[in-house]
Amino acid sequence: MQTALIAVGTLVPMLLILVVVHELGHFFTARALGVKVLEFGVGFPPRAFGIYTGRTRVLIDPYTQYVNLGGLADLSLGQKVKVYSSEDAHGNLVARIIEAAKPKGLGKDARTEQDASAADSAPDDLLKHEGKIRAVEADGGSFLVADMMYSVNWAPLGGFVRLAGESNPDIPRSLASKGTGTRFLVLVAGPLMNVVLPVVILAILFMIPQDQAVGRVVVSAVNDGSPAQAAGILPGDEIVRAGRHSVENRNDLTRSINLNGGDAMEWLVERNGSQELFRVRPRFEQPPGRWLTGIAISQDNDQLAILQVSSGSPADAAGLQAGDILLRSGGRGITETRALIDAIEASQGAPMEWLISRNGQERVLTVSAQFDQSGPTMWLTGVTTTLVDIRTVSRSEPPWEAIPNGFVSTWESLVLMKQAITGAVSSGSTPEFSGPIGIAQITGEVTRDGGIHGWLAISVLLSINLAILNILPIPMLDGGRLVFVILEWVRRGKKVPPEKEGLVHLVGFALLISAILVISANDITRLVQGGSFLGG
Repeated sequence: MQTALIAVGTLVPMLLILVVVHELGHFFTARALGVKVLEFGVGFPPRAFGIYTGRTRVLIDPYTQYVNLGGLADLSLGQKVKVYSSEDAHGNLVARIIEAAKPKGLGKDARTEQDASAADSAPDDLLKHEGKIRAVEADGGSFLVADMMYSVNWAPLGGFVRLAGESNPDIPRSLASKGTGTRFLVLVAGPLMNVVLPVVILAILFMIPQDQAVGRVVVSAVNDGSPAQAAGILPGDEIVRAGRHSVENRNDLTRSINLNGGDAMEWLVERNGSQELFRVRPRFEQPPGRWLTGIAISQDNDQLAILQVSSGSPADAAGLQAGDILLRSGGRGITETRALIDAIEASQGAPMEWLISRNGQERVLTVSAQFDQSGPTMWLTGVTTTLVDIRTVSRSEPPWEAIPNGFVSTWESLVLMKQAITGAVSSGSTPEFSGPIGIAQITGEVTRDGGIHGWLAISVLLSINLAILNILPIPMLDGGRLVFVILEWVRRGKKVPPEKEGLVHLVGFALLISAILVISANDITRLVQGGSFLGG
């Protein structure tokens, strides 16, 4: 129950932020390019409340009709009205019909019914906007109406922008009435904002001082037949640089390996006091099954210190804590990471007695390793490493470095996604997808383990995924609508009939919902079986 609450409590605000940022891209671009925006909503209907803003000037002429009004003189400040407007030769809005709410207690008379029928049968090429009267010109030739609504809605799962005439080019100031360039920019602005957001988040994270564990990354084992063995890597080698990245901890090495994927990468290795270059080509495969106890350790001066104990792991059940010093395992002294790995493998899950030192006092704990073979398929080189001479440093960057690095890290995140997909395809496996339930599970797990930094990291990845999903040619989404804009440009202004475009979007939407339901069913099955999308 607690895990479910964490998942929902972290995913809902995340989706709200990501979708609202996406819609802000459409909103600001549309307004800047002269498209009439009728509503910007946070969440989805039903509406909780809304605020009308703006000062749209609407002209009055002798042909203006009134519904539930005797004329312009009946308009009062703050009164809510519906306006049906056309556009004159100078681009000014001209009211064809002004409709007010029917006064309470007003009986049905011929004038009201006749004018009401005029509103009901208003032509489809009129701009239908509503709002509150801001001012009425003294000469009676125009009035100002606040017809842009900011709304807050009860379903807190995102947001939306309601534009005038998204598919009808005859409506004044509508999106459909604009040229292909304007529509292209309005549609692409949403996904673009989902790319800009990670840059901002990452830049802020780079500027905030953070403690990092760094040291020398030393190879403790090399798997037989692995890319690292083929390249000549040996136990005891210190990895100084992998690809274009300096290596100061295991995360640096893992990230560099995944960025390079199946391409050969150069490793700068220190061996026996000298540095050598090796070319290693990672392979996309599942990690071999291993006996694990759920601890992260560091080796320093022939001493193994426990850095972290995973919640619910065999080590956690045995009572081990971060900061414990491991002295003996299975009756043998343990001074190297490789010796501990060998002892755990040799146990094959049988209880092991570990002698540890905690706060200067020795004690014996019994640990039973568990076999794990559920790790996700990834780019691997076949090395096991340990962090030697570990130290904790606090790092932060000034804005002029953090912002460019935010762009670099965002680009690298895109590369990592591409590498995961191409790796799965090249290896003959199917890329793993997750629906709303799986995303909630991932968000909850990462936030539980990584706190606010984990939540922000998932926000970055999800924002990038949202940008990619929306730019793909999927009907109903921005990319699907962009296809029709580009097709119109290629055909030199000849539009696809709105009813045909609408049919494509409808069919595509049905297929998209079907795919989401299938993926969600797989997510539910994994949850019932107690699995994790992250593996382990």
